[in-house]
Amino acid sequence: MISLLLFALAAVPDAGVTCGPVACEVFKTPRAAFEKVLETPMVVLAIGEYHELEGGPKVASAISRFTKELLPAVKGKATSLVLETWMTNGRCGEVEKAAVAEVKKVTKRPDETEDELTVLLDKSYGLGIANHILIVACDEYRAMLDEKGKLDAEKSLRLVRRLVEEKALEVREKGEGGLPGKLAILYGGAIHNDLVPLPDWAAYSFGPSLTKAIGGGYVELDLIVPEHGVNDDDLLKEPWFAPAQKLAGTTRTVLVEMHPNAWAIVFPRKKPAKAK
Repeated sequence: MISLLLFALAAVPDAGVTCGPVACEVFKTPRAAFEKVLETPMVVLAIGEYHELEGGPKVASAISRFTKELLPAVKGKATSLVLETWMTNGRCGEVEKAAVAEVKKVTKRPDETEDELTVLLDKSYGLGIANHILIVACDEYRAMLDEKGKLDAEKSLRLVRRLVEEKALEVREKGEGGLPGKLAILYGGAIHNDLVPLPDWAAYSFGPSLTKAIGGGYVELDLIVPEHGVNDDDLLKEPWFAPAQKLAGTTRTVLVEMHPNAWAIVFPRKKPAKAK
């Protein structure tokens, strides 16, 4: 009986905790924090990650953690996944190659990210979820580059925002996901999914417009690996980020309620290697 009681207590989050000006909860595992978010009524769950950079700390990425630890929790709940990526097919020739090369150079994602995207799609398909990726037209590749052939960051961010939003609405219109009982998951960068975007980033977020288009039921969830989140200047300015990191430490997960229907999961830091 005592052991059962201890197990039950271990599964209960630490309530009544604050991270700076907002409420947060401490959980034993990321899965438990994610399941708390899933209790919120929703038809669209827009997940945004703070991704790793090439040459950065070697810790598990947000997408790999989502695939292994969180995604299984939506089995039987989610019916579609829209992933913020696209496949190249060479039909657009040199402009396609140039745009893809510029995106890779600017985002600084490590080479293994592409494999992690494939693993996510395979895992999602195995759970009975219909996968969707973006389709980029030749003219859109051209629009991503400036007159010098360099990536036009503003146009590229606007393009991705539009393509994801259009795909989400397409999935909804087909009756596949984004409806009561048919959860649609959007997975991409943390800028595009913001429900209450910062003024400088408002033009690149589909959160407010998609919420209006579907009539509510939109939930934002940011996934933050502390070792990767410290690369984002805006995140470092958030008054809740430092307290959440401290609470998480190396053993716990913190769920931050940034705004109504807008959450952030802060994963624990990797434990330092023991001295030999």
